[in-house]
Amino acid sequence: MKYMKKFMALLAVLTLALTMAVPAFAETTTPTKYTITINNGTGTYAAYQIFKGDLHEKTLSNIEWGDNVTDEGRTKFGNAADKAKTITTEADAKAFAVEVAKYLTDPAAGTGTDSITVSGPGYYLIKNTSVGEGEVFTDYILRVVGDVEVNPKSGKPTLDKQIRHNETGVWGVVGDNQIGDTVEFRTLTTVPIVSGYTQYTYVIHDEMSAGLTSNVRSNEDVTIKVNDETVLDKKYYTVTVDGTNANKFTVTVDVLNAIKDGKMVEGNTLYTYYTGILNENAKVYNDGKQDNKAYLEYSNNPHDNMTTNKTPEKVVYDWTFKMGVKKVDGADGTPLTDAKFVLSKEKNCDLGAIDDDGQPHNTENLISLIKNSDGSYTVAPAGYNGSVVNVMTAGDITINGLDDATVYYLYETKAPAGYNRLTAAVRFEITATYSDAGDNCTSVTATVNNDVQSSVSVNVRNNKGSTLPSTGGIGTTIFYVIGGGLMAVAAVLLVTKKRMNNK
Repeated sequence: MKYMKKFMALLAVLTLALTMAVPAFAETTTPTKYTITINNGTGTYAAYQIFKGDLHEKTLSNIEWGDNVTDEGRTKFGNAADKAKTITTEADAKAFAVEVAKYLTDPAAGTGTDSITVSGPGYYLIKNTSVGEGEVFTDYILRVVGDVEVNPKSGKPTLDKQIRHNETGVWGVVGDNQIGDTVEFRTLTTVPIVSGYTQYTYVIHDEMSAGLTSNVRSNEDVTIKVNDETVLDKKYYTVTVDGTNANKFTVTVDVLNAIKDGKMVEGNTLYTYYTGILNENAKVYNDGKQDNKAYLEYSNNPHDNMTTNKTPEKVVYDWTFKMGVKKVDGADGTPLTDAKFVLSKEKNCDLGAIDDDGQPHNTENLISLIKNSDGSYTVAPAGYNGSVVNVMTAGDITINGLDDATVYYLYETKAPAGYNRLTAAVRFEITATYSDAGDNCTSVTATVNNDVQSSVSVNVRNNKGSTLPSTGGIGTTIFYVIGGGLMAVAAVLLVTKKRMNNK
């Protein structure tokens, strides 16, 4: 009986314990899950819980540190509720995001490209993990008390590269020029979000291929316009030319101070202008083209001044062309040699007196040429240090370095022996079309004396001999003069005879 009473007492205690335990089990629930939808994101995002608390009617109370803040961070920032009270503006949130991002635990509360699922309400820092170690998009410390959508403002700047077409003035990916022409280039780069940065790297890297000669040597050779309107003072950027390649340079822009001084704002576009010269080493269609490539190096971590990313490299292309000149017999097309020609853009070029060797005395409007070892000729740029000529000897020659959409005139200054020299210039014009990317020339034609032809060459025809005389002597002119004199004498005699008869 005594043991029975003890057993019943123990059973009552166990029953009471189990009865008390039931409510505890009933209170255990699965945390509520929320979806953060990222519209038009760029890469992979991670969400870190910074603050958490009790949720009641979309309001958090009893704020404490979230699961993704390290012990070191909690110590640094102090009481979570007190810290949360200091964040009252967007600027406060941005500044705090930069600081707290140094004290995050892994794994993140959730990751994704276009959406992130997190457990439990709170304030979350959204971090882009695919564009560089530690980069923070500080616009986004989000209050998550339900499903939420965000539209990220990427902290990454962009770069585009353009060349100006010299005939149309249009900026695009392709241009064409005559050797010696000045070629205009520009980059378009966006001003980044710099919140949280104490230093910011913003460097335009540019390189021209060997067929171009860069004109960039100092700040004076580069012009930057904010939104293509306001010229940026040169004190805000520095030009540095590579020590081993004069066609390679950088433009370093001090965007932090320029923003601080009100010269630009986040989201503006910087138009950076500079030029080069198409030189005698230029590749000539169809052997290739010239290129100018650029990319932007930029900071991507406000916590580490040494960390940078770069934009994709952009390339533009410049083309130049050639024209074949063949000297042939006007009757049967037999090739001829030893004719002399000069080249000009002038329709009625005054050559002055011409020497027996075909050299004109007036060369003012003639295009200077380099005679190559293979017998071809290349347009000489201004300042070329080697020897140049004005007169070409044909045969069968090629003129390299010509522009399209430009009218040229070939003037013959000496004909092959036994042939008449042309009295009219040969007019020709090259027409080219390109792929959308500008890296391929899809067709080239030539118009010669208003005749469109698919081959980029011209047959210059000469006729034999002179009009009269054909075998020597003084020709027929003397006979015309003598004949005219005899007719006049006959008329006088006839009139005199009539007068005498009348008498």
